[in-house]
Amino acid sequence: MIKKSNNGHGGSIMDEMIKPGVKKFLEKCRDNGFQTSYANNIDSLLSVLSGWAVNWGVKKIVLGGLSMGLAEKIRGELAAKKGYEILEIGEALEGLEGLRTGSMGIFRARAGVEETGGLVVLDDWASNLASLIPAYAVGLIEEDEVLRDYWMLAGLIRQNRPGGLVIISGPSSTSDIELTHVVGVHGPVGAGCIVVGFELD
Repeated sequence: MIKKSNNGHGGSIMDEMIKPGVKKFLEKCRDNGFQTSYANNIDSLLSVLSGWAVNWGVKKIVLGGLSMGLAEKIRGELAAKKGYEILEIGEALEGLEGLRTGSMGIFRARAGVEETGGLVVLDDWASNLASLIPAYAVGLIEEDEVLRDYWMLAGLIRQNRPGGLVIISGPSSTSDIELTHVVGVHGPVGAGCIVVGFELD
């Protein structure tokens, strides 16, 4: 079930209001182990981020690849009102060891692939680090950035010509030769994806 945001009028957004492609994308993300949500305004986005921070028991929040305006709104809500320590990823690099526990990275993905439930980060070191180093990572994308398949992603790559890209398909996990499944060895133990119905940048 996709977590739906509050619409600001006391009710919740009905599934029918979420575009079918976005709904399929979020369902595929959930199958991959992501926490998922749809937010139709900044207040509902901040509410979801705050709720996940509480559920995951984080103390620090690391921002990477977000616009200045969005970063300030997150600081205003989560630092000023909730008391979290908020760092830009550049500030956090000095204490990397401390970020592996009790921290949540919030990063800007540039696309989502509906057919696989993957978040795409295009050539952005800040988003890459915020998605990889903290114990938990949350990617943000706009609903119009959900692409149907990899053919559409190829068009985005041709248009932007990034030096590289990363596709995040869920929390970090691996299995050894005996098929012992371990989560969080190479990256976050938990991951989230929030699709928003407004401009992030």
